[in-house]
Amino acid sequence: MKTSDTSKSNILYLDSGSGIGGGQRSLLLLLSLLDRNRWTPFVGCLGDSAFAAEVAKTEAKLISLSLPAAHNKTDKVKRFTLRDLLEDFQQFQVILQLHRAVKRYAIDLIHANSLSVALLGGMVARINRIPILMHKRYATSYGILDRLCEKLLHRVILVSEATRWDFAPETKQTLIYNGVDLDAFQASPKEVETLRRELFKESKAVRSSAIHCASSGSVESEISLVVGVVTRITPEKGIHFLVRAIAEFKKKTPIKLLIVGGPYFQKDVDYMDSLKREVSDLGVEDSVIFTGFLSDTRIVMSLLDIVLVPSIIPEACPRTIIEAMAVGKPVIATPLGGSKELVTPETGILVPPENPSAIAAAVAALATDRERLRIMGAAAHTRATQLFSSKKNTALTEAVYTELLAAS
Repeated sequence: MKTSDTSKSNILYLDSGSGIGGGQRSLLLLLSLLDRNRWTPFVGCLGDSAFAAEVAKTEAKLISLSLPAAHNKTDKVKRFTLRDLLEDFQQFQVILQLHRAVKRYAIDLIHANSLSVALLGGMVARINRIPILMHKRYATSYGILDRLCEKLLHRVILVSEATRWDFAPETKQTLIYNGVDLDAFQASPKEVETLRRELFKESKAVRSSAIHCASSGSVESEISLVVGVVTRITPEKGIHFLVRAIAEFKKKTPIKLLIVGGPYFQKDVDYMDSLKREVSDLGVEDSVIFTGFLSDTRIVMSLLDIVLVPSIIPEACPRTIIEAMAVGKPVIATPLGGSKELVTPETGILVPPENPSAIAAAVAALATDRERLRIMGAAAHTRATQLFSSKKNTALTEAVYTELLAAS
């Protein structure tokens, strides 16, 4: 039942993800920062998912739903197949589950974290005459589904300009970038040094940058640069182009490439296997480390000299870029989706997609100019403070709730 405190509003968050990607991490962060004097959160998602396990660690009430599992997206443009849609429409039982949850917990507002749950939640919101908003976390187009969803929504929170709907009224769309807890997302020199020793398995600490060398007392080794990609291991992330770039770059300068993350689907497992084969075929086994999934990304981000985001499809607002900037690291990325508005000439370098030589040249440009590397890192941290503070962006999101509830 609705909380007895009538000054509070009950919000039902909906998420369709079976894994934990950037969207789920952003939602978990939002839940941790909500003003509990004003909002009581409920989260509807797959009950046996990894995301549900993380929600259970929060103060939010977990509502198990029979949602479709996350789709196996491989195409650069067409993100849903006909089979995906048919599977989704077989889940109309979720509408009844949602309707019951809205009634039981006296939900005042629905916040959908993806398109599929926004469509389902939008129908329930209409039936119950409550407002619904969606966090639009994708930069590709779903055509008629986008237009149908827009009609059901009262507001759309954009995570970048790249996610804007050209056909929708501007008044219905609010830009709020993804955020990082800037205070908490800082690693100590000791934490960074411990991870460095574990990853490189050396008796002496490895220098990852001149800055770390000065601050942590590390001694210099044969490694002059540590770069990395921190993401889900899947083909659209373009990680194979990084491997080829390292094969070009290592001929000139000793380097380590950290591939941080793991696969979700079987095709991702196959992709991981192909990456390892390519590393072997190119003879760069000594330069590439597959770390697997690391839950505490703040430490590995602090370890890296340069963060790489070589995506080959548009991404809405990559958390990797935001987290890199939060710890003062320059970014080399492709100018697709939201990346091109997050990374400025002062904070990183944009390179053409699917171009290993361009990646290698960008890495070389920073590797040979440590002062530029340092200045870029400082500018990145300043930009993160200005745009990507999770506390500021949570307050902006809460302001949208207040506005919608006042108008309902």
